[in-house]
Amino acid sequence: MAHILHFYGFYISQMSPPNMVRVRHFEFLFRSHGIEPTEERFRVFYQLIRNMGFYSFGNRGSAKKIILNPPKSFHDWKQKFFFIREEVIPIAMIFHESVTIEKGELPIPKGSDWYLKLTAIPN
Repeated sequence: MAHILHFYGFYISQMSPPNMVRVRHFEFLFRSHGIEPTEERFRVFYQLIRNMGFYSFGNRGSAKKIILNPPKSFHDWKQKFFFIREEVIPIAMIFHESVTIEKGELPIPKGSDWYLKLTAIPN
């Protein structure tokens, strides 16, 4: 997860819990198939969306769906919000209020072995 956040240049605290689930699900799915979960592969399935200083990931329309029924919300998550000390994160992250978001479509590697292995899994 840290490599994906580092690629986009924002902190985990700028993501809502449902979007953290998307990133973690991606990582678990790939590792369960013996595939390295890289930010390049993550970008095949998701695109970054920024709204009021917070970030989320939306599905790329042309890629296969790898999570079924993603959570829409976690009730009362803000009441349970806590801070994570910087020393715990293994890479340096800088808080960004504005990030350039590339909207360009990435090529979908439909013929790649790793892409063909993946199937949607309920959350």
